[in-house]
Amino acid sequence: MNLSIFVPTKNRYYYIAKLLDYYLSINFKGEIIILDSSDENIKVQIIEKISLIGEKLKIQYYHSVGLPCALMKKFFNKVKTDYVVFSGDDDYFTPSGIKSCIDFLNNNNSYIGCTGKGISVHSSINNKKIDFILNYKQAKIYGKSSIDRICYQFENYKVPIFSIYRSHEFGKFLVPVPSNDDFKKRCPDKAIADEYIIEGAMVAYGKIEKLKLPYLVRHIHIDRNIGNMVPDFKKDWIKSKNYTQSKNYFLNEISKIISNEDKIDFIEAYDLLKKKYDEHINKEIKEEQKFIFRLYISKIFFITGFIRKIRNFLRRNFFEKKIFSETFSNQELRAIMNSIEKKHE
Repeated sequence: MNLSIFVPTKNRYYYIAKLLDYYLSINFKGEIIILDSSDENIKVQIIEKISLIGEKLKIQYYHSVGLPCALMKKFFNKVKTDYVVFSGDDDYFTPSGIKSCIDFLNNNNSYIGCTGKGISVHSSINNKKIDFILNYKQAKIYGKSSIDRICYQFENYKVPIFSIYRSHEFGKFLVPVPSNDDFKKRCPDKAIADEYIIEGAMVAYGKIEKLKLPYLVRHIHIDRNIGNMVPDFKKDWIKSKNYTQSKNYFLNEISKIISNEDKIDFIEAYDLLKKKYDEHINKEIKEEQKFIFRLYISKIFFITGFIRKIRNFLRRNFFEKKIFSETFSNQELRAIMNSIEKKHE
């Protein structure tokens, strides 16, 4: 298969091992590029796992400390396939979803990326037990101009990073990403350095199609913060002393792309981007405040494990029964659920 999957990880052998077992089980023929920031003891475990797999999977392994996007930038020259995609060490792609996205891109040169339907699978306490499943907002990006696509994205932000991209396009997305060595000086805010820059570039450079078929499963669990690699949005938006510096870096870099792609003045691009970005951030802060309140109330009402089990039972069998039924009736998604719950052991 003409696809490379970037998988950054840090100190999470349990998840990377499950992910590799999953790709073994579906006979994945693409290449997996593991970017490992783990401590020495976990690093040894991961290397041993890869050694046991042998030639059954095509795996490149690199140990280097850094944020995921900075590591992808550092090792992008190792990609030899025509297509590439980013994955967390606890994210899964369906075989048919991968194939359909690549087929679409092969036949539609005007699109730079393609994705499919996504779901998030939540485990609140036991990481082997699925408590509930939600739809995950995958990006579908249209628009003839770069600024049109940016406006569309920031009006209703959805995630483009899990789309499959042409490799030469993906390399362009990484150009404005700060390297491991200088991100603290240029863009020290992790939410911007490791998410908004690459996703802003993805949207600015071209259209992304979203196919109506199962494609992505994200596992949300108590170990979600990969050794403090996942951005802490609350601190970033409200408390970070580095926010203004990082925001200005983001606005400058993405405005350069917009200006070049649309052949418009840099100041015009900058002003439009800043307006849409500020509106988006203000909206997200309000949503976060609502989320914090709901989380507080939830902890009060569902403080005991027994009550939490009742809530999850009601979600699975009544409130979210449809998505549960659709997930477990699909053979490929069911295989991923079994991998998450390790039922193959």
